[in-house]
Amino acid sequence: MSRVSLKVTGAQGQGVNSVGEICGKGLKRAGYCVFGYREYMSLIKGGHSSYQLDISNEKIESTETRADIVMNFDHHGLVENFYDVKDGGILLHQTPMWKFTEEQQKFLKEHAVTVVYLPVEEVLRKLRAGPILGNIFVTAVVWALLGQGADALKELVREQFGHKGEEIIRKNFEVIDEAVAYISRQEAVHPLALMKPDVKWRNHLYLTGSQAMGLGIIHAGCRLYASYPMTPASPLLTYIADMQNKTGMVIKQAEDEITAAQVVSGAMLMGTRAATATSGGGFDLMTETLSLNGLLENPFVVFLFQRPGPATGLPTWTAQGDLLLATGCAHGEFPRLVMAVSGSQDAFDLMPEVFNYAEEFQTVVIVLSDKQIAEGLSTQSPYDQKRAEIRRGKLITSPKALAKLTAADRYDPKAVDGLSPRWLPGTEAATFSSQGDEHDAEGRVNESGPNAAEQMEKRMAKMDALRKALPEPELYGSQNPRVLVVSWGSNRGPLSDVIKSDAFIGRKVSYLHYSYLWPLRTEKLMKLAERAEKTVLVECNYQGQLGMLIAQECGLRFDHRILKYDGRPMFYDELFEQLTALLP
Repeated sequence: MSRVSLKVTGAQGQGVNSVGEICGKGLKRAGYCVFGYREYMSLIKGGHSSYQLDISNEKIESTETRADIVMNFDHHGLVENFYDVKDGGILLHQTPMWKFTEEQQKFLKEHAVTVVYLPVEEVLRKLRAGPILGNIFVTAVVWALLGQGADALKELVREQFGHKGEEIIRKNFEVIDEAVAYISRQEAVHPLALMKPDVKWRNHLYLTGSQAMGLGIIHAGCRLYASYPMTPASPLLTYIADMQNKTGMVIKQAEDEITAAQVVSGAMLMGTRAATATSGGGFDLMTETLSLNGLLENPFVVFLFQRPGPATGLPTWTAQGDLLLATGCAHGEFPRLVMAVSGSQDAFDLMPEVFNYAEEFQTVVIVLSDKQIAEGLSTQSPYDQKRAEIRRGKLITSPKALAKLTAADRYDPKAVDGLSPRWLPGTEAATFSSQGDEHDAEGRVNESGPNAAEQMEKRMAKMDALRKALPEPELYGSQNPRVLVVSWGSNRGPLSDVIKSDAFIGRKVSYLHYSYLWPLRTEKLMKLAERAEKTVLVECNYQGQLGMLIAQECGLRFDHRILKYDGRPMFYDELFEQLTALLP
């Protein structure tokens, strides 16, 4: 698999994102698969940030640590991102009279890096163009170095700024032409030789994981979404809110996370598919409501977007440190399902199942995501909008069936698999009580020992039924592995890219991916582990939390662990190097 990468760095507010977004969209249209990755500090303006695009004519779902072209808007990038350029790469900057240290000059020479200074301010003065057009100049230079034609870029610019009038468009085009002419005069630099484009990518979507998840939530029949903004869950709220006029959904930006959870709880009790999303401390505030829904046996859906903790931690970076939180949060013992999305495909595909399982098993469903998924940009094939089905379990709606119900049916301790009939308040049926104290079959407060044990056993019986109903983890690579890699969440992208790379083909390396994390199915894992010579756990947390759950459930302990906990995702080249070292 061949790939080329571009990184743009600068202060937040300088236009770093706009360069990446225009180039990403244009390259996808040109016939390339593009994966976008953003880094930024928890400051609205002024913090150092970067936007990276990895480009191929084959499917890629990951980022490299180094790039073929590194463009620096300010001098901070020349310091912090200096060593991010690949051997033979191009280092662009617009800092006048910048002098590299002796060590940097040695690096540039040894690694054949070409440095190009861009006189952006000088060019804009000559063209009598405003400073804001500096971003277009930089974009045009990068676009030309990627071997792309100016006409395609002009088309993108017209799409984005055409509503501002022809004079604005004309000035943008002047800047583009001047940028292309300038870079063509630099004899020391040559455009990168991109791989041959593939037309199939042109009709693909180019979207973030949050947008994919939002589409999936809508597709799953969700009619109410309540949330309080918190990075990295906020982009999902923004996207669903932007779609409100098209979907007719009820969208509530609550005053806090407790309110958001309570609104969703009430909506689900009344039969409306509803969801909320949060991160870190916001989820902590929701856990009392999760416990309440555990007792009520009420469907409840929450999306937990992970970021590094503890406390505020690194609010704009990524992690997988909340798996144990999800499996053990909230007081008391009650059944729950913990799932995790891994990218733009299952962020859509799994959404109907999230709500189906919540309703079928009348339980809390926690869906894990992270900043890497939420804000990463993927080239995605159009979604199948006909395959999903809606399953509502034992929800009783027909008048004839409702008339036969008794109040004691609602929490009947003898219900098979703990799954008793559920009906909605206000329907013409027997009345039951839905409240937060331990209750008898009719929902009335009952503190007797035998009743408490009976109701606990009824609720927890759903966990065994749920475990049997869940799919096994998905296997990528050899069916008879010598090296078995196990992971979950956003690690799937770089791991699948590594496994299908030329160096790993025929090496009997497999990747077992978990989407359903609790209750945990281990039968397939144990069979594969018995045959493998080496087992490897890959996670973005300090403890190896999935490994801990696996050891708890089946006793398997991994031979090797690749753990990362610096707020950055797993990068393709990092995993490639570490897994190559483990090949037999």
